[in-house]
Amino acid sequence: MKLHLAVFSITCCIYVTSSPVPPRPDQVELLLAFKNEFPSRSCDPIWNTLDVVNHSPNISSWTKEGVSFDGVVFDNATGAVTELNLGGACISGTIQANSSLFRFQHLRYLRLFINHFDSSPLPSGFGRLTSLEYLDLSQNGFTGEVPSSISNLSRLTFLDLSRNKLTGRFPHVHNLTLLSSIDLSYNHFSGTIPSNLFTTMLSLDYLDLRQNHLKDPLETMTSSPSSKLVHLDMAKNLFSSRILEPISKLPNLTHLDLSFQNTTTYTINFDFLSFKSLEYLDLSGNSVSVLNTSSKNLSFLILSSCNLTEFPTFIKTSRNLEVLDVSKNRLKGKVPEWLWKLPSLSHANLSHNSFSGSPKVLLNSSLSELDLSSNTFHGSFPIIPHTIKVMAASNNNFSGGIPLTLCQASQLRLLDLSHNSFSGSIHRCLTNVSVLKLRNNDLTGRLPDIDSRILVILDVGHNQIIVNCTSLKFLNVERNRISDTFPFWLNALAQLEVIVLRSNRFHGPISSPGISLSFTALSIMDISLNNFNGSLPPDYFANLSEPLVNSPPVKHWPEYRGDWHYYKYPTEPWYYPSIYLRSKGRNMELEKIPDRCAVIEFSGNSFGGEIPESIGFLKSLIVLDLSNNGFTGRIPSSLAKLTQLESLDLSRNQLSGRIPQEIRVLTFLSYTNMSHNRLTGQIPQGTQIGGQPKSSFEGNIDLCGLPLEETCFRETTGAPSTQRTQEPEVAKQEEVLDWKAAALGYGPGVLFGVAIGQAFATYKPALFYKLFRL
Repeated sequence: MKLHLAVFSITCCIYVTSSPVPPRPDQVELLLAFKNEFPSRSCDPIWNTLDVVNHSPNISSWTKEGVSFDGVVFDNATGAVTELNLGGACISGTIQANSSLFRFQHLRYLRLFINHFDSSPLPSGFGRLTSLEYLDLSQNGFTGEVPSSISNLSRLTFLDLSRNKLTGRFPHVHNLTLLSSIDLSYNHFSGTIPSNLFTTMLSLDYLDLRQNHLKDPLETMTSSPSSKLVHLDMAKNLFSSRILEPISKLPNLTHLDLSFQNTTTYTINFDFLSFKSLEYLDLSGNSVSVLNTSSKNLSFLILSSCNLTEFPTFIKTSRNLEVLDVSKNRLKGKVPEWLWKLPSLSHANLSHNSFSGSPKVLLNSSLSELDLSSNTFHGSFPIIPHTIKVMAASNNNFSGGIPLTLCQASQLRLLDLSHNSFSGSIHRCLTNVSVLKLRNNDLTGRLPDIDSRILVILDVGHNQIIVNCTSLKFLNVERNRISDTFPFWLNALAQLEVIVLRSNRFHGPISSPGISLSFTALSIMDISLNNFNGSLPPDYFANLSEPLVNSPPVKHWPEYRGDWHYYKYPTEPWYYPSIYLRSKGRNMELEKIPDRCAVIEFSGNSFGGEIPESIGFLKSLIVLDLSNNGFTGRIPSSLAKLTQLESLDLSRNQLSGRIPQEIRVLTFLSYTNMSHNRLTGQIPQGTQIGGQPKSSFEGNIDLCGLPLEETCFRETTGAPSTQRTQEPEVAKQEEVLDWKAAALGYGPGVLFGVAIGQAFATYKPALFYKLFRL
């Protein structure tokens, strides 16, 4: 009998069981006790069945009636709990040393992954579950060392402690001879691995040690010819090249990842090593001097950032090679023609080298993904096989027209030919692409009628192209000499995240009495350096964008905007869109756009009237630039609601009155420019604003206070005729503020005052620095 227990998404149902042994009441009581150790409810509904049972006057009656506990398996013969499936259950808190969990003596399978035990140590009580065969504690936030009691689990065959914050030495597991799978990746383990790791654990077929601080032992490691190890991932550790020889003697090893060893002395000599069974090899991020392997089964070879100067010729006979990545090396000259004759090659990444000429790709090649970007290729574009799905060739010097042979690639979904010297028009046949990037060429004419249901990213900036599309996520037509009114039809694009109309000849208002702009996904809107004019209605920003009004939840993955349908082998996305952005008074290129990047960029137009108070609705804004317009009236106090704001530019308008004192609360604001307006009165005194240069407030009528040298104190005697006049109550408040600021240097002592001044001058919010790398 299997009684399923969804302890966190649990539904209760009664049925007549055919099992002669119902769940034991003491086992149900243990489940209730474990539930009650975590009173907080992060998910809804949680533990529904146990809630019902908990309020029952007679637990025995429930077990006899066969209540369903989804996620719990009871033994058919004894009624004891043998399996708990609590993965992704939103449990939060700390598992105590005396937890009821450790009283399930018959428990064989425990899945407790993806919960919230942040900053909680891994309890030693797990070592009391001596019947365990399967233990998954991954992605829970556990800290500290793995208790030595883990070595008591002599029946264990599967152990996953990955993606926690565990520290200390390699866990005491090498005596657990039945283990077939160990995953310790993405932790902070340090020290050496056991020298007999490959000889004592002969049942082990999967070992993942990725991203720790582990290194090989001082004594010589040995390997057993009886080892069953198939998958070995040791990437991003501190292993030396001495580890290669014992690894090469593992007879069944098919997957080996030694990429990015964080040691300056790591140089790989891969010659004279057998590795006869290897199918997957990743040595990226290491210095490779000699590379050779006798494996005839190699299908994945990843050699990115290996300081290679010669193309690996040993693969010339690799008939099973499917994926080759030699990006970010020092390879130069022509690509060997034999590469395109490899019968199984489907993915090739040759980017970020110094290859030249024009590659002679064979029309009958089996390639589906090819990256030639960031080389010195020139001349006409190569003939592309009909099987191609992803074609990237940006940052080269290809010239002439876009080849007509691309029309025969019916499965083409991503085409990136940006930063080349292509000319002419875009073929009308390119209608099925999802990502089209033709930025910075000399193309003219209209875009083809791309299928609106699949187009995700469009970047045709720095050309002379007229756009007419109906569905996008990313639109960039920067510097295309487009002369038109604002494209209100963009309002219908439900998935549009980024709009860049910068540096064109758009003109007229960006609001219409009959149209209410309301985007459902927009996070970046750059319409700068055009001829837009008119005033913005008071409610213009109130419904402009749902993500800007309602802060989206923090995402841990992905971190950047991109097309996540296509992947670069083995784990990274193939393509990220990029934009030029003006922030902190400077132009910069964002090669990757952070998910949390939220921008309103209206500078360099002819807008007039007041800045709407509804700007305060855009709570997610990080960059706001309304400079170089004709805005008048007061600065809206609602700016204080933009608590994520890091860059604010209102310079070169006709704004008047006082700067709202409320903006002192903007703790992330690292750049402010309000120069060349008609502002008066006290500059708000705060850590961020006080640290700005004088130029941020110059060119106004009558501003005073830091960072300007002019004080806001009122003259009491002998005041000249030009003495500042203030309302009595306001003047009194500003005088008190100035006095308090001055007193910082005298009250606690001059040293403290100097320290505060230094903090004001050097303050940089970490988030802004991380986003824009300034």
